Amino acid sequence: MGQRGEVFSTRVYMDEGRKTFFFNVKENRFRDSYLNIVESRKTDSGFKRSSVVVFNEDLTKFLTILNKSADMIRSRKPTVQETLTVGAGRREYTFRTPPRGKPALMITEERQDSTGSRRESVMVPAAGFEDFFDGLNKALSAMKKN
Repeated sequence: MGQRGEVFSTRVYMDEGRKTFFFNVKENRFRDSYLNIVESRKTDSGFKRSSVVVFNEDLTKFLTILNKSADMIRSRKPTVQETLTVGAGRREYTFRTPPRGKPALMITEERQDSTGSRRESVMVPAAGFEDFFDGLNKALSAMKKN
């Protein structure tokens, strides 16, 4: 097992290097694999990181809604709002267009566990969908091999 349980990692640069997406395939201590999508964006005071975790058993449903949402944005639908609840209600993903700005897909994960609840969002600009999905597909291929 690699650093911090990483089995595979690839990155995609967007917005002239101001934003980087990392697609990390990791294993937990039980050797179950999961996907960690990390967005790192440059701010005036450094970098801000946000991440979304998708477990292997939820991946098919997650990808179905992700692809559907991206297709809707590509076809210029004004509003996208899809929700996926998994893990007996302990984890919820929301896929939506942001209320203003350039066309994009915001993926928000809200998770609840013994330490409380946590909410994280990553924003994928529509202009970068091709690169985003290329990085995602590389990570998915690595998961299948694992």
